[in-house]
Amino acid sequence: MMHAPLSTLTFFPVSCRDGSSLLRGRTRRALTAEEITKTCEVLLAAALRRRCRYWLLDGRVSPQEQPAALHEWLEEDYFPRVRAQLGLFPCIAMVVAPSMWQGLQQPSLDPLSAWPAWGARVGWFKEEEPALAWLRKQGAHECGPKSMLPPALDYKKQGEQLRFNF
Repeated sequence: MMHAPLSTLTFFPVSCRDGSSLLRGRTRRALTAEEITKTCEVLLAAALRRRCRYWLLDGRVSPQEQPAALHEWLEEDYFPRVRAQLGLFPCIAMVVAPSMWQGLQQPSLDPLSAWPAWGARVGWFKEEEPALAWLRKQGAHECGPKSMLPPALDYKKQGEQLRFNF
């Protein structure tokens, strides 16, 4: 089945297969904070349209850190709206560039426990396959009861993950 295009943003196409609970987005170039906020609104609109609470977001080509104001907007405005409008906690697998991985493991400005308003379960990954396996464990499916990944492969050994429950 083909992915149905949902986004008009040339720098961040969004797709979801018919009958799937998984929304996919991929950054095509480094994004500014303003472009990320536009992307977030497109993701929310697509998630509402398709009732997708599971998101696979690939941002490996955008390795720069973003300003604190963007993180505040995500925490205080965006993720609470996503949860309220979807009626469920979204599960988001973020695939990031290896250069970003070190920064994810260091303490942030605010401890993660101080961010309960995010209302999202977020997993951080270096590769897409372990991210898909994690989303599948959370309940995501693509096209009915079929699994997204072949069961014979052990993806736990193929990537690392950090998981934050906000």
